[in-house]
Amino acid sequence: MSIAALVAATTAAVGAGAGTAPASASTVIALGTTYSAGVYSAPNAGSAKVGVPDLHPGDSVAVNCWAVGGNVGNFGDVWYHAFQEIYAGAPYQQVGGWVFAPYVDGAAAFHNNWIPKCP
Repeated sequence: MSIAALVAATTAAVGAGAGTAPASASTVIALGTTYSAGVYSAPNAGSAKVGVPDLHPGDSVAVNCWAVGGNVGNFGDVWYHAFQEIYAGAPYQQVGGWVFAPYVDGAAAFHNNWIPKCP
């Protein structure tokens, strides 16, 4: 199954549970930077990770909105709400969390309005 088909099939199954954002608009982003991105329980690098492996270049993540959160260095404060992690050569994981946008795609999905602001 392609990544796009996988996300399309799972977007409908991912509802707005406690602490999650609605999956009304989503996109799959391949990590396009040299950084790895952890998946956190809140949009802040000081929060706990959700228990899935970090994403690395070559992996992808399905996101459905962005939020302003904690700053990381001089890279800004935009975070994406993730609902699916897709690891190169490994099974995908469907765990909600937050990934730091500049480490995922340089915050391109935010700057290009590909996903909405989280409610």
